[in-house]
Amino acid sequence: MPALSKIITVESVLAAATVGILTTVAVYWYQRRKKNRLPTEWNPVGIVTRLYIYPLKSGHEIELETAVCTELGVMIPPFGNLHQFRDRSFLIYNEADKKFETARTSSQLVHIKITAIDENHVTLNAPNMPILTLKIPNAVENRTDMITQHFGEKIPTIDCGDEAAKWISQYLKNAESGFRIGYNDGARRRNIDFTHQEYKKAYPRLRSSGMGLYSDFTSYLLVNQFTVNDLNAKMQDAQVTHRNFRPNILIEGAPPYAEDNWVWVKIGDVVLYEVKPCTRCVLTTVNPETGIKSAVNEPLRTLRKYRMLKDVKT
Repeated sequence: MPALSKIITVESVLAAATVGILTTVAVYWYQRRKKNRLPTEWNPVGIVTRLYIYPLKSGHEIELETAVCTELGVMIPPFGNLHQFRDRSFLIYNEADKKFETARTSSQLVHIKITAIDENHVTLNAPNMPILTLKIPNAVENRTDMITQHFGEKIPTIDCGDEAAKWISQYLKNAESGFRIGYNDGARRRNIDFTHQEYKKAYPRLRSSGMGLYSDFTSYLLVNQFTVNDLNAKMQDAQVTHRNFRPNILIEGAPPYAEDNWVWVKIGDVVLYEVKPCTRCVLTTVNPETGIKSAVNEPLRTLRKYRMLKDVKT
């Protein structure tokens, strides 16, 4: 568990120091370094209206009133005993090739709910499946697999056992095997120095220290509700909610796309530093309630018309 943890709550005032031009903000916990000095002036820009944690990558969200912020992402308070229950600390992977599985290809993952029942156990709940009670695994008693995420990045993953593997295989493929559930205890930080070269060229502030447990990139994602409203106004054949974008922090009160100009974000005592725009994928087209993909490829179809990054090849 990181040595420093701070708490944010819903209805906290959001302040920002404005520098640069960005899109929807992906942020990570700011570590005090000489080259990254804190701004001395902050401007109120909005209010935090929603806080979310996604214990399972691509799984159902849990809405929070209060969140503990750490270097590795959001945790559910009280964090003294529940430090194992963190944002995107579980994922599904293919048993044969050890590649991660997400709702991009298995959209029914959005229905899986993980709930902490004590400091060592969670339950998994999915439609038409028995509730699975799972002991959070540790690296001493359980095997560790090296799963493959984007760009060939290898992440050590503690296997959650055969019962969990059978449960998820039955849910996804109606089979006895094929998929497994993995857990990241945060003991080893990710290293993207050799796997994300094009992204690091495009986004110089992207570092291994800013990566989440199993998130595609950073530990936090902030979304502006008024930006989502403007996007909906531009779409003719579909509507989306902020949940399509799976944020950790939702804010209101700032004009649409005001977040393009935020590099530093302060919420109470929590200070976050912008790392990169949140480049969006097909997962945004999956309805978070039904798990059904948009037949008209929205919101990506509309976003491509006016929110494409220029001069960036990734």
